Amino acid sequence: MPWLLRMTLLVALIMLPAILYLSFRYYATFKSHRIKRAAFPLVLLSFYTYPVAAVIDYYLTGSIDLLDYPQPLAYWFWLGLVFVFQLVTWVLITDLIKVISDVFSGNKNIVSQRYPQILVALLAGVFLFTSQKTYLHTTQVKAEHISIPIENLPASLEGFKIAHITDIQGDEYTGRDEIQNYIDKLSVQQPDLIIFTGDLISYGTDFIEMSAQELGKAKATYSTIGVVGDHDYWAGLNNVEPALKKQDIPLLQNQNLTISIDSATKITVTGVTEVYSKSSNPDTVDSLAASSPNSALKIFASHQVKDHLIDAAKQHNYNLMLAGHTHGGQIHVPFFGMNFSASEEETKYVQGLYHEQGIPINVNNGLGFTLAPIRYEAPPNISVITLEAK
Repeated sequence: MPWLLRMTLLVALIMLPAILYLSFRYYATFKSHRIKRAAFPLVLLSFYTYPVAAVIDYYLTGSIDLLDYPQPLAYWFWLGLVFVFQLVTWVLITDLIKVISDVFSGNKNIVSQRYPQILVALLAGVFLFTSQKTYLHTTQVKAEHISIPIENLPASLEGFKIAHITDIQGDEYTGRDEIQNYIDKLSVQQPDLIIFTGDLISYGTDFIEMSAQELGKAKATYSTIGVVGDHDYWAGLNNVEPALKKQDIPLLQNQNLTISIDSATKITVTGVTEVYSKSSNPDTVDSLAASSPNSALKIFASHQVKDHLIDAAKQHNYNLMLAGHTHGGQIHVPFFGMNFSASEEETKYVQGLYHEQGIPINVNNGLGFTLAPIRYEAPPNISVITLEAK
């Protein structure tokens, strides 16, 4: 069974207890209204149209490509994930209040009397809220401005702007228009240097040229520099690297690159290949970092963050680390005021700016998707890092 289908079925299984509980509460509340008591469980079960159709298709044909499925089915299923957990939170809170009220006030309390209306109001309110928020967090690109103080920063680098982007992931969901909009928002920031921390495409080779062409339109004073992402590696670096090279974007593969700002000021970017299929060797990383020039600014870039990379950056006096990979968590499932994402099970470096061993580590949300074609609490963003003297 394909990985994408297995993960989709796992998510469907995780949703099941919430769906069963909500269906039970709605069915039990509207016993005297046959249409009403059946309507809500049917709506909840409709979220499963996507995985059920996929399983039937797979066992009938022996193969399946979920990315070829009608996109509304995929959107509906993943919206359902966010919706049912947001809704079950509020229904459980209401049920708790109802039980407490029944104990102290009897069944004459307002919560018991108005429970059916409250349930309908929660259904409508939560659906509108999660739908709008999911739409905005999926489609609206944010530019996040970060100031990083640097010791002994030369005057020529005061106010220098580094735009950090990642995980463009060109595919059926993230096409030319979406990437173009992302790059337009990037160019408006007027960065001096752009660093792209990997995953130009989601899979295969069909979207490599298009994604590289759009990335190549990004405007920076000095350069755009890339490192290898998981999906780049799987698609074949012999396909990705030439496409980026056509756009004058070097793809650093365990390499140092030095940029001259003026005759006395240089910036070194160290790009390390740190992906699932090719984890970097700590000795190789240490040797690479040790051989980097003693520049005014040293930047360490990789797709994933690992402890040995942080150790090497610290030991060899790097000023900044940049990474992507997590999509900011992409979907943070809400439950009782807490948000859970799959990325948190893999790494603590999920979204935003961290500090480890005195080194700022920025993890950018990127643009595209893995598995689900939506985002929630992790909107696509551009990190605009401005240097200032410490």
